[in-house]
Amino acid sequence: ARSGSTSSCVACIGLAGGATVAAHGRIQAMFALRKINNNYSDFAGTRSDFVVVGHPEFNLGKVHEQYPPGWDTSPIKSMPKRSHVADRMVNSGGRREHIRRVATVVSKPSYKERALMKARSDPQLATRSQRWASRPGPDLEQFASQLAESAKLPPCAPHRVTAGYANHISSQPVCRYYSALQEELGELRARLRADPEGTKAELAETDTWRYYADHLGNAQRNAAKIHRERKRHEATVRAVVTPEAKT
Repeated sequence: ARSGSTSSCVACIGLAGGATVAAHGRIQAMFALRKINNNYSDFAGTRSDFVVVGHPEFNLGKVHEQYPPGWDTSPIKSMPKRSHVADRMVNSGGRREHIRRVATVVSKPSYKERALMKARSDPQLATRSQRWASRPGPDLEQFASQLAESAKLPPCAPHRVTAGYANHISSQPVCRYYSALQEELGELRARLRADPEGTKAELAETDTWRYYADHLGNAQRNAAKIHRERKRHEATVRAVVTPEAKT
């Protein structure tokens, strides 16, 4: 076999036989074909098999001095190894700058402070605040009077089935969220009845009454919608349940 064709054949057959490519490109581990048995040599007979059975590593083993004349030992052409981490290290100043940055102790703000700073720098924060302030809805006095005077709070959770066969949604976070919201509204109603002025002052200071007013308004609208649906279908249900009502 000629050196040029031999190198390409060795690369193809050697890699097919489990060989690996070293850093400098030369086919390695051709001797691994003989680690189990010598069947490859016994059944070799075609011209293409010579690139394996005639290979110095196959014949001389793992340790051999050098390739005999005629074997192409030039490295296989390949792209240089690159890494995103290494490129970033080089672009940022290399290893010395990295060590200097790591070794320099700088007092960093806490996670809460960083979150608040990011929220303040949000260009849409002012727009959201203006949109929330311009939303139609009750003010603090109206919300406090509605909540304090209500005999029974409407359910805050959406109308859905939360129990039944193969239904365990009642323990899911969405149901627990609305359950906790219902309890908070009940506690807030009790506080408004016991200390209305102090509770309203606290709600005005923290501006949390908008959150509860929004959920209370949604609950009242959902309750009114369910009441209308029941009234609309009440006659049909009574006719099915009590057939004598038709006469």
